[in-house]
Amino acid sequence: MIFALAMALWLAGPVAGAQAAAGPGGALLLVQATPGVSAEEAAALVRGASGGRILSVRSDGAAGSPVYHVKVLLDGGRVRVYLVDGNSGQILP
Repeated sequence: MIFALAMALWLAGPVAGAQAAAGPGGALLLVQATPGVSAEEAAALVRGASGGRILSVRSDGAAGSPVYHVKVLLDGGRVRVYLVDGNSGQILP
């Protein structure tokens, strides 16, 4: 049964944002490999919170805890960098 499942997954190709891993007793597990929030979503969150124009988005941090640095042009020509938690989408202080 496990072999059949493994073959089906192998033939189907990779699942977006997931990796296969061996679990207890050799069971096949799918592990989420991408952050909960994409760069585009982080930019949209900051745009909504600041009302500014997004200049750039850069990802930083370990794979388990990514942080997006979102550079924004605010009213009056000021530039500010917001940090967004890549897992929760929370704008960090």
